[in-house]
Amino acid sequence: MKTYKLNILALFTSVMLLMACKKNNADRETLAEGRVTFDLPAASDVVTRSLDIKNITLLSLEMKASLVGNTSDDVHYVTFAADTTKIADYRTKYGNAALLLPTQSYLYYKPTVAIAAGNTISEAAVLNLSFQTTLKARSTYVLPLVIASVDGQVQDPKTRRVVYYVFNTGDALYVDHTGYTLTATASSTAGTNVAGRAVDAATGTTYWASATTVALPQWVSIDFGREVNFSGLDYFFPTAVTPAMGGYTTSARVETSSNNTTWTDRGTYTVDVNNTLKKQTINLPGLTTARYLRFTILTSTPYISGTLTYSIGFVGGILLRN
Repeated sequence: MKTYKLNILALFTSVMLLMACKKNNADRETLAEGRVTFDLPAASDVVTRSLDIKNITLLSLEMKASLVGNTSDDVHYVTFAADTTKIADYRTKYGNAALLLPTQSYLYYKPTVAIAAGNTISEAAVLNLSFQTTLKARSTYVLPLVIASVDGQVQDPKTRRVVYYVFNTGDALYVDHTGYTLTATASSTAGTNVAGRAVDAATGTTYWASATTVALPQWVSIDFGREVNFSGLDYFFPTAVTPAMGGYTTSARVETSSNNTTWTDRGTYTVDVNNTLKKQTINLPGLTTARYLRFTILTSTPYISGTLTYSIGFVGGILLRN
């Protein structure tokens, strides 16, 4: 009997709380459309910022809602959202070259915020940006944002205010070779792993390997098709070669040339590609201009195949850094 009474009491309490919540929602002041807007000057519909696309970072943007007119005695909840259909309006107004920010590049971490009773400004909503390195260099990306709902009431898509968040990208991490075919030669080759595999699109998957019948040093030379400016390079080791197999490059020399005849020594570097990305970043002493680059593997760990051990060099890819 005692347990039965406790269950009845719990049920009664839950019902009363539910009724109270419904009453609070019913009693909350209903805000007319347009009373809640972005906390920005009325004449402004564009927020612009530069976006670094050289590095993989998490970037957070904050925005607030504003209650127009008098304060309210009630708390009000505002939900922001992207409205990608409005990119057409932006292009008509500001230029057709604008690109819509890809959906994989942003996520509303905190889309719903409160305007506390007695206040006119909400707490900050938070939009996270990522995958910047997948964006195009020197381009304009736009994300149209709106206040989608207030207190659960959807705002009219035709009349609600749109604010365009505009992101201008700079240089990409790597030099763009669009329109040019990269070619390569090498000091020696092991089987089908020819020099061209060091510069194809399958970075790290296909690779150049030096012949097992010759000792290091061994080199691969790349022709970029025209003179390019770069600050360094990323050297990629083949993903298929494991530490147990060996052959890991431990030191390399970088040289550049404008005519494939006269070469400038850009330095000798310690290399460690025994990492998750199987990559070594080499920063040159200064910005370099050249058409050709020669990457010479000076030393590596022994490469073991069955009972045999070889001196060998591998290049899974070389990408020039801006």
